[in-house]
Amino acid sequence: MSTRTLPLLFINLGGEMLYILDQRLRAQNIPADKAKKVSIVAAWIEEDRKRVMNDIITTMFNKKFLEELFKPQELYSKKALRTVFDRLAHASIMRLNQASMDKLYDLMTMAFKYQVLLCPRPKDILLVSFNHMDAIKDFVKDTPSILSQVDETYQQLIEVQKMGVCHKMLLYFILKTCNN
Repeated sequence: MSTRTLPLLFINLGGEMLYILDQRLRAQNIPADKAKKVSIVAAWIEEDRKRVMNDIITTMFNKKFLEELFKPQELYSKKALRTVFDRLAHASIMRLNQASMDKLYDLMTMAFKYQVLLCPRPKDILLVSFNHMDAIKDFVKDTPSILSQVDETYQQLIEVQKMGVCHKMLLYFILKTCNN
C-alpha cells in the first residue's frame, strides 16, 4: 500500500461525512410555514448548522494536522481511522451517540467505497477527491479564513496526484471488501 494514500482517504471520507451531516442538519430545520411563527428559532437552527459545519471543516483542515497527514506513512487501521472521524464529528457543538456515529461512519465508508468501485481508471479517484473538495469549499465560501485552509489542501492534493497513489486507493477498498 502506498505511503501517500492517507490524505486522499481522509479527505474523501471527510467529504462524505460533511455531506451526510449537512443533509441531516438541514432536515432538522423548521418548515417555511411554521418558520414564520418562530423565525428566531429557524434562524438559530441555520446558524447552528453553519457553525457545526465550519467547526468540523476548520478541524479537518487544521494546518498542523494536515502536515502530519500528508507525511508519507502507512494507512491507519480501521479502528484508528474510525477514532479520527469520531473526534472530528465531535469537534463542534454537535454530539452524536454511539449508534448515530456508527451509522454515520458506515454511510461514509459505503458511499466512498461505492464511488471508488465505480472508477474505471485510478486517476478517476482523484476526480472524486476534487469533487469532495469543491463541495467542502462551497460549505465555507462565506468564511475566507477556512476557505484558504481548504485551498491549501487542494493544492497539496494536486501534488499527491503527481505521485500516482490513486491506484493504491482502489486496492485499499478492493482488499477491504474482500477481507470483510
